[in-house]
Amino acid sequence: MPRAKILRGRKNFQRLFQPGATTFRNELVDLRFRIYSDLNDGCLMGFIVKKTLGKATKRNRVKRLLREAYRLNQHILTPLFERTSYSFHGVLMAKTIEMEFHAVQDQVIDLLQRTQQHLLPLIEPGS
Repeated sequence: MPRAKILRGRKNFQRLFQPGATTFRNELVDLRFRIYSDLNDGCLMGFIVKKTLGKATKRNRVKRLLREAYRLNQHILTPLFERTSYSFHGVLMAKTIEMEFHAVQDQVIDLLQRTQQHLLPLIEPGS
């Protein structure tokens, strides 16, 4: 994934943990996001694995799994924000480091589809 598509900056992450952010939960992964009408960033996604879950090598592996699962399925969300003036900032958060890629991918797809269904009436007024 190019750097321009990854959410960066402490303030951007802090905004996702303030009131007003929407959260969807699954067994292994959570998705937390906000929609902005004043920014024109497109669709940015961050990836979080808490330090309490394990050592750095295992956390980095889980982040790679999350990034790859999102990269392969970002087409679910990105078209919504390419043709509108809204921006999407989201973060995928792992709940455990004991996961396989197929399980992660299935859960990321489910979260992205739920997010798409939640956002369609908000972004596209005619739908």
